[in-house]
Amino acid sequence: MLLLVLLALQSPAQDAGPLGYLHTASLTPMQDTIDTYESTPNGPIVVGSRHYVVRVVRQIGPRRWEYVDTWYDSTGQQTARQYARTADGSTAIDLVVVRSPTDSASMLVTRDRVTAWVVPAASPPRLYDSAAIGERYDADVVASAIARTHPTVGSVFRYPAYTLYGGTPVPTRLDSMRVVRRDTLHRAQVVVPVVVLERGNGGQVWVDETTGSEVLSRGNAGPGRWWWHIRRGVTPPQLK
Repeated sequence: MLLLVLLALQSPAQDAGPLGYLHTASLTPMQDTIDTYESTPNGPIVVGSRHYVVRVVRQIGPRRWEYVDTWYDSTGQQTARQYARTADGSTAIDLVVVRSPTDSASMLVTRDRVTAWVVPAASPPRLYDSAAIGERYDADVVASAIARTHPTVGSVFRYPAYTLYGGTPVPTRLDSMRVVRRDTLHRAQVVVPVVVLERGNGGQVWVDETTGSEVLSRGNAGPGRWWWHIRRGVTPPQLK
């Protein structure tokens, strides 16, 4: 009952039901390199560990996509990889695979079942297998879908999310993103109009309104510290 009430409060900008913006969304094929930075809440954005991410989005069917984030350290050594695939004809997730030296996880979602194998850091492996409980969406896909609706500032978009670590991945959980403001970033001489979204955990993501691709994001890196992921070549924004 609570879920139905919350979904009923969905922003009126979302057509065809509370998840209509996801059911009609598409992803833009791309490949980008994303560099890592850090800052204090009111300080300058500075180069951090020099780790970077290569992000690739591919279309693998009429309405099906896969996207891969591959992490590298400052020497160019691969340190982690996250692969996700959407279901046929949908932007909902049907396969996720995460690999790193300290932990790993995989999850397969079929029409009526969820199976996951999770190996948290310094913990025994866990197998989950249960009847599927609703469709689930990756936050990057949600942000892309929101940006391409050209939403009103202040709108809140809710979506069914999932968790791989820290709890069972079988049930979905209700999460949300709020449209904070619009901004303009620059990549060399190219102007990139973006919409700034705030996640339920307080992190923010700047998304290209034309392509739906993430341009940069920011999150909590610990007491008094932020991490930043910024597409290579993009000038960091003024802190707000």
